[in-house]
Order: sequence, then C-alpha cells, then structure tokens
Amino acid sequence: MNTQSNKLEISVGRPLGLTASVFLQEQGRKLQSYDQKIACDDVGKDGDGNEIKVDTVGRWLFGVPGYNGHLRVSPEGEMISVYYPENTSEVVHNFLLELKQVIEK
Repeated sequence: MNTQSNKLEISVGRPLGLTASVFLQEQGRKLQSYDQKIACDDVGKDGDGNEIKVDTVGRWLFGVPGYNGHLRVSPEGEMISVYYPENTSEVVHNFLLELKQVIEK
C-alpha cells in the first residue's frame, strides 16, 4: 500500500470542522476543471447497481457512491490540510492549486 501523499494547506478564514470536505467539494464544483476528463478505469455503483464512471477530476478526488475518492481532509481551525496521492496527475494537482487560490482570495 502506497502511503506517500502530497499535502496542501488552504486558509478558509473560519473553522469548518466536519464540513470542510463538503465545503471543498462545493467550491470545487464551481471550477471548470472539476469536470475535466481523466483516464481512470475505476467505477462506483449507484443504489440500483448501475456503474458510475470515475472519469473526471472531481469524481476521482471526491468520490462517487461505491468509490471513496482520493482526497483526505483534515480541518485545523481556520486551515484545511488536504492530502492526496503523491503520484497524482498534473491536471488534478493543478485543480487543487486553483481551488486553493479561489478559496483564499
């Protein structure tokens, strides 16, 4: 199991606690790159057993039903520490940097 990860700290200006992950996903959905297609063969499944492709930046990071995603969030006061795999593609890394920039402005 690869436990190596990248860490990105984002200043959100207020404590978010357990809602930090939801906050990041809501802000991320506003970015065009959230829906950018990526190469990934993984799938999730909805309640009826239908497959959900994990083929976009947002789905890969935040997950879909039956697929947890690759983003781990640790709220620390007014900061959020975001952890994601070390071998993450450049498009996903750039999305996270853009998300940080939008949130911190």
